[in-house]
Amino acid sequence: MDENIIVDVLKRWNFWEKEFDSGVERTGYVEKIYSYFKRREVIVLKGIRRSGKSTILKQLMMKLIKNKINKEQILYLNLEDYNFTENLNIDLLEQVLNAYWHYLKNKGKVYYFIDEIQKIDGWEKWIRTKYDLNENIKFVVTGSSASLLSKELSTLLTGRNLSFEVFPLSFKEFLEFNKKGVLEEYLKFGGFPEVVLEKSPEKKLFILQQYFEDIVYKDIIQRHGIRNTKQLMGIARYIISTSSSKVSFNKLSKVFGLSKDTISLYVSYMVDAYLLFEVTYFSFSAKIKHDITKLSKFYALDNGLINVASIKYSKNLGQMYENTVFIKLLESCREISYWSELKSEVDFIAENTAINVTATDEIPEREQKGFDDFKKTHKGFSFILITKSTNKENMISLESFLKKNRN
Repeated sequence: MDENIIVDVLKRWNFWEKEFDSGVERTGYVEKIYSYFKRREVIVLKGIRRSGKSTILKQLMMKLIKNKINKEQILYLNLEDYNFTENLNIDLLEQVLNAYWHYLKNKGKVYYFIDEIQKIDGWEKWIRTKYDLNENIKFVVTGSSASLLSKELSTLLTGRNLSFEVFPLSFKEFLEFNKKGVLEEYLKFGGFPEVVLEKSPEKKLFILQQYFEDIVYKDIIQRHGIRNTKQLMGIARYIISTSSSKVSFNKLSKVFGLSKDTISLYVSYMVDAYLLFEVTYFSFSAKIKHDITKLSKFYALDNGLINVASIKYSKNLGQMYENTVFIKLLESCREISYWSELKSEVDFIAENTAINVTATDEIPEREQKGFDDFKKTHKGFSFILITKSTNKENMISLESFLKKNRN
């Protein structure tokens, strides 16, 4: 690729000759990630499309500049720029670095930020070579794929990377972005930053619909070369619109006319793209935990996606409450399960806590029954019931729960 063209593109995206608006700072992410900048490891930010990874990169760059790092030491490469469409290969990474050096003549350390790294096949080999040669480069990369990054990082970059997941805004961040924001708005439209900043409800829904379609088409259909596009979109809409429910691949197979294995594969792609999260049955027994009769539950990463995935929006507060609690649990828990037996159920088992969720203050008997039946065979757990507005022993309102700090 012509070096002059590369330099022209880089000048548009970098801080070298002009200022950029880096938006509302997501302080929790920026401070945590920046604290690792003095280490050698490659820093990896991964998460769903439009969750704010690129903005956090800009904020990290601004943090470097505020800490007396020269602007010319910072190189930002956006692999979604249309100018690079025909040149997405390892050579581009080297060409960009050489064009940068020739243009700015920087002899010091380089902070090389690469956005949407998964667009380059074999990127991890190139970065590992630079890393192992101990070149004076600090790499910070982002990607919108969970397993793709994990696969590369666990092979060629083992011990050479530090990974961070970036999610849409938490409720506390939502209130920082929208000082007049209320819980009902967060429940309905979710926490994608651009959606939160948009004032018009109609435009919020339009943006969310575009996000949903982009994730399905760009991160699933295009990436995996799927031909059954109509069926895949239908499956995605169905699972997201029924978020928090158990999902039977056998039933989906009959509805969409695809094999059970194909359905399972498509759902794994959705999980890979952070469109869905899987919650499996809780048991200390591996045999029971992975029993195929114990159906998994699936949750959307953002409530706004539930809104637009549904053919017709209906105010299912119970579903919205439960999905929102799941999103909050993701902040500090990686092992999240559910438990059920006959007519008893516990919505979430997170670490040593059993959690049920209800969208009312008139507590249904089944919520306590779930806890009581779980206690009969599982000891050492604490119990929390999340309610509409009740705050007392073992009960907490949804809003209070969402405002709690991470563990």
